[in-house]
Amino acid sequence: MANSKRLAINDKPEILSYSSHAKTLAILSTDKRYEAWFHSNYIQLICEKDFKDKGIHLDFYLGPSKDFNFYVNNPWLYSQTIKKEMVNHLTDNITEFAISCIDRNYYVDLHLDQHFVANDPGFHFEPHQFYHDTLVFGYNRSEQYFDILGYNPFYKSLKISFSDFDSAYRNCPIEKWYTVLYLYHYEKKRPGSQSKDYILDVTWIADSLKGYLNSTDHTRLFAMFDSGRNNLAFGMDVYHYYKLNLKSGDFWEDIRPLYVLWEHKKCMLSRIQYLYDHHYLSQSNYAYLKVQFEEIKNLAEFIKVTQLKALISKDHKIIEKIIFNCLDEIASKEHKAINELISALELPLHD
Repeated sequence: MANSKRLAINDKPEILSYSSHAKTLAILSTDKRYEAWFHSNYIQLICEKDFKDKGIHLDFYLGPSKDFNFYVNNPWLYSQTIKKEMVNHLTDNITEFAISCIDRNYYVDLHLDQHFVANDPGFHFEPHQFYHDTLVFGYNRSEQYFDILGYNPFYKSLKISFSDFDSAYRNCPIEKWYTVLYLYHYEKKRPGSQSKDYILDVTWIADSLKGYLNSTDHTRLFAMFDSGRNNLAFGMDVYHYYKLNLKSGDFWEDIRPLYVLWEHKKCMLSRIQYLYDHHYLSQSNYAYLKVQFEEIKNLAEFIKVTQLKALISKDHKIIEKIIFNCLDEIASKEHKAINELISALELPLHD
């Protein structure tokens, strides 16, 4: 019986806006081979046309979710979904269950009542009966704690005692999306595939960029098991519907949509670097596109910070006066820059 074990983790993944991305990338990004997959994806955006539908307001689109999760849409995680009621039927010791999973190289993803999770000492935040998914990736029997990754309130790794872990698990109700937990096993060879590695797909990148520009409903790519919904907007259309919902005055305190937009622009910029480093862009195209996408990323960062200032000052007019104009500017610059990128990817290199 091992005294301690800690699975590989990157507690600073590329995407932090939603845990569905953060926890997956925290595991995958411990192996550089994930980069080709990452840069072939994280292009399309999706949002609810009406935020009152209570879905995710604005997010990256990686295909339909299953069992409240997006784990099915990456090449290397062998994932298992288990009903919480089944786990509770099989064992009354969630601590030993989690330890047993980690011993077998499974990360444990489950919802905990954050009231029992130690606070960030620099941020006085004491949630009560606030439930959030948390990734367990290590343990130490001698010191009686688990290593976990989650929002506290910022995304970071920390420790939770076995006793607090047990209380946090048992105090989370079996309802909504808290009814399941997930086990992830990182497979170096893609399960069910003859191919060991994921190869960067420049054609798919170009097609995805076109779909983004044309606001294409990408749920149609998965029509064999997801009929899609007509209340969703994609690509460039998300700017229009985001502004429309902000104008209602009901959602301006939600900082996640603008955080997603900023991360999306960061991904676009890092994709330019990756494509150049792997000889898919010429020096001249790279130099031009890098400047264009840096400007877009900086604008997105500016409006992200502006929203935070508006939250502090309670001045809603800042959002309409500054953020709306910046969103229009981003959309205009992005339309031009992405068209240039598509052209560069579809033409042979000249220098």
